[in-house]
Amino acid sequence: MKELEELRLELDSVDAELMRLFEKRMELSERIGAWKRANGKPVCDPAREEEVVTSRTGSLPEKYRECGENFVRALMEQSKRIQRRGGNLYLIGMPDSGKTRMGKKLAGLLDMPLVDTDKLIMERTGMSIDAIFAAFGEAGFRDMEKTVLRSAAKRGGMIIATGGGMPMDPENAAVIRASGFCVFLDRDIEKLVGQSTLNRPLLRAETAEESEKKLRALYEKRRESYSGLADAVLDPDEAGAAERAAEAYLNAVK
Repeated sequence: MKELEELRLELDSVDAELMRLFEKRMELSERIGAWKRANGKPVCDPAREEEVVTSRTGSLPEKYRECGENFVRALMEQSKRIQRRGGNLYLIGMPDSGKTRMGKKLAGLLDMPLVDTDKLIMERTGMSIDAIFAAFGEAGFRDMEKTVLRSAAKRGGMIIATGGGMPMDPENAAVIRASGFCVFLDRDIEKLVGQSTLNRPLLRAETAEESEKKLRALYEKRRESYSGLADAVLDPDEAGAAERAAEAYLNAVK
């Protein structure tokens, strides 16, 4: 019995060291996840994972090799789980599709902070979207969007109501795809017609008819890209849309 107790004490000491190293591994995994989100890299990298398994277990005695491989794979699964927890919930769609309204509902359901990228840009610059377009052009505004998106992706764990044009940039789309769960709010185009064009420089026109024509053309141009990027497509005006979006996000980050 004395020998058994001594062996158990030694095992306890090893386990304590393992837990210390496990905590360190999870902290590093969080940092890696933040980098991946900000740089548009996916959580899973199968080639890297196989390389890790081989390198970590290659020196083990043959009798422990299979157990070692299972142990390393289990560690990597937990690391990926930690990285997925940092994923954002992105809301994309046309202007006035209800992204901010949906975001507020989701913030309550998920207890997560809400960020509206257009509002954040206006707060940081102290300028309206119209003024930014006038001073820096659309290209300047799109650069600001990229900066804001990467910052939000790196931070993680937020609901992000994006500007209508943000997902159209391939670099932005890659960051969104790699850093969270994306919901396209596909609101009926007829409900978008006639909405205010305040801070909507791409929809500004001399007449309401011309503005509507621009809106419909923009919708047709963007809809396919929105759908291709989205993990879920919802009509924000349907009952229970926010609850379905929340459930889909939680299932994705588990």
